Amino acid sequence: MKMSFYHSRGLSQVELVILVAVVGIIAGIGVGVNKIGLINGAREVKMQQDHAVLNSAVKSYLASGGDLDGVDDATEVVSRLKASLSDEVKNLTPGLSGGFLDERAFLTLQTDEEAAAGKPRLRWDAASKRFTIAYSGAPGIRTVSLGDVGTSNVGDDDANRKSSLSYASKDDWIWDYSEAMPAAPTGPTVIPVTEVPTTSPSNTPVPPPVILTNKQDLLPPQFTVPGGNFVTSQFPLSVSLTNPNPQGSSHLFYSIDYAAWKELLPGLTFPVPANAFVKAQAIPYDSTLWNQSSVVNQEYKALMGALRPPDIEFSSNNFSSGTRSIQVTLFDLNSSGTSLIHYQIMPVPGSSGVKTDLAAYAGKFSVNASDYPGGFGVSAYAKAISPDYVDSPFASRYATEEQGLFDGHLDLDTSVTISEIGKGSTGAHTHDITGKYGIKKINFFSLPESKQIELDEAIQNPKQMFKLIVVNGDLSPGLSLTLDYQDKGESKTVTLPVNEYDDTATRELMTFSLNGSSNTAKLKGLAITMSQDIISTAGVIPTNTGDVKSNVLGKNSEWRNGALTIQAVAVGSDGKDAFTTSEFLSAGGHGVAQSGMLWEAALFWHWDGDSYHESGNSYKPGAPNSIRGLLAEHKNEGKEKR
Repeated sequence: MKMSFYHSRGLSQVELVILVAVVGIIAGIGVGVNKIGLINGAREVKMQQDHAVLNSAVKSYLASGGDLDGVDDATEVVSRLKASLSDEVKNLTPGLSGGFLDERAFLTLQTDEEAAAGKPRLRWDAASKRFTIAYSGAPGIRTVSLGDVGTSNVGDDDANRKSSLSYASKDDWIWDYSEAMPAAPTGPTVIPVTEVPTTSPSNTPVPPPVILTNKQDLLPPQFTVPGGNFVTSQFPLSVSLTNPNPQGSSHLFYSIDYAAWKELLPGLTFPVPANAFVKAQAIPYDSTLWNQSSVVNQEYKALMGALRPPDIEFSSNNFSSGTRSIQVTLFDLNSSGTSLIHYQIMPVPGSSGVKTDLAAYAGKFSVNASDYPGGFGVSAYAKAISPDYVDSPFASRYATEEQGLFDGHLDLDTSVTISEIGKGSTGAHTHDITGKYGIKKINFFSLPESKQIELDEAIQNPKQMFKLIVVNGDLSPGLSLTLDYQDKGESKTVTLPVNEYDDTATRELMTFSLNGSSNTAKLKGLAITMSQDIISTAGVIPTNTGDVKSNVLGKNSEWRNGALTIQAVAVGSDGKDAFTTSEFLSAGGHGVAQSGMLWEAALFWHWDGDSYHESGNSYKPGAPNSIRGLLAEHKNEGKEKR
């Protein structure tokens, strides 16, 4: 499940590659429309989308005369897919003059660690001329991203496309066609430079040369259904094109998801599937009078509702001599007919009991102390039964006398300045914030220690516009971001895992302010939430205070030794981003603020083992086996290593 913040407009082309899938909770169905949506949670699904789109672009490129013989480097393939035909050639080529990928697209390669972990990667197979998905072997392509023009692998004019079908340059008919290269012309190879006489030998004046009038550019077609966000059940959409040019001057072509161009006859429509990218262009009948139009693009995204996780209610918070059975009730907070609740029961980490399989909730049930003598937990989620929704995140609750987290605690650091790498600092530090205060939620508008810097203390101007970015979300997948905000008079609360929030491009994140002015959403609350067993399930990174505070980089150059970091970054009064980031310092999609940072909070599991950058730290996000032995070895928590 992936979630995405963005404003109400059609999205750019490469977001199809990275599959930003959902924009919010649908209004009128009892949940409300959010600017936050969910992207499909499986990284394999995202990789399959990258795979399908790149291969579609390759297929269209080859069909239009492109040449990939002997090309064994994925970077060179993408460069050719982005390249446009030269000005000389494109005027003679129908509808295929542009690149097949956005020229800002660039590849991000896996690290050796990501490859060793078995994460999916794309590779270019020169023999079959296709991109393939692999789960082992050498590092491959991790993702396709969108950068500025001039980012790596930007294509230039494509000299490798030699279409045999072109607009007429030597015949009276519409097309030229040749099966072979024309023979070299005979005749003089020296161009005469003598002055041309102005009269003929008989003193008859030579007629003046014919001056051709400038050709006019055709106007691009107009879509009868503009791109944007649509409920999934509305697909396929019935879309047509209108021609704004003089009658008889041109005909219209369209392409869906980089497939071959098709002519659209007047009055007809074509079906558009969900999450499709459609291009259209007007092509002249007479290329001596008209230039082809520019290519216009529309993207049609599937709008899917974000289901809310269920509420879990216990009749008692723990077993006792008088309470040997606890009743559990689950509440579906979503509209009728949209979801079913599924749940499972598990023992408190380190205690005895059976972890049950997920089952559909059929009503109130009881859990007995004899089955779970050390306590138990219930984990539940809302499973979508409507195509217009996606599954909710899991919610969990434990019945135990223990407060805070099992097996350890988290530390918190806050700051308002960008830290120097290797010898930086933070503005405030709290050791054992979860255990000391018995909490599983950290509210950055109301921190339990006054020395800590709260978000609304750091941003003193309530009109200041800002965005919230996540750093190192992939290293602490068990932490979730909870946002309470008001947008256009409607109050909303959204919770999603940090490693899903950071998959949304920074330019598409929601813009906040503390008073809701200037077309911003009013941020009323920001919190990090977690389950009580987050440490034993490897949902948060283990490292040490000194290396986080001084900003020693992690194993792969991660900011603050890999600690989960939330940053508020400035947006200008014109609504444009007033910050810069570096994605090379973050295990996640947003990168780290290099300028424009207003506030920062770093959270991590403080243990007495090696820091994350050290060889003895074997932590793998979401892999309990990578920490179980370490938990047993380092059970004695609570001492500062540095």
